[in-house]
Amino acid sequence: MKLIEMMKQRAQSEQSYFRAALLREDIARLEKLLALAHTCESLEDFEKDGLFIGWTQGDLRTGELKAPLLPLMAAIFAYVNGPEDETMEQAIVARWADFNAQRMKILVHCL
Repeated sequence: MKLIEMMKQRAQSEQSYFRAALLREDIARLEKLLALAHTCESLEDFEKDGLFIGWTQGDLRTGELKAPLLPLMAAIFAYVNGPEDETMEQAIVARWADFNAQRMKILVHCL
């Protein structure tokens, strides 16, 4: 997936320890989602399992991310289970940007 490749490249050159660590954690989460998408029979099962893979500490605040996270998960599920399509890669990157912006707002409020 292009998003993961982009994140790996960025993590290698990132000078901020915090950002590099978050990128590595996000890569691991996205890889978990990809693996889940291959094994889940339905989008509903995928969403149920994928919501609780450590998006927030102990997944205690993951519910606050549900609105931007579900479209990202739907795009990943479609990417894995549909025909190969460049627009799906673009949709995943766009959904990730939406999700990440919302998540950063929540993380900042936790500090």
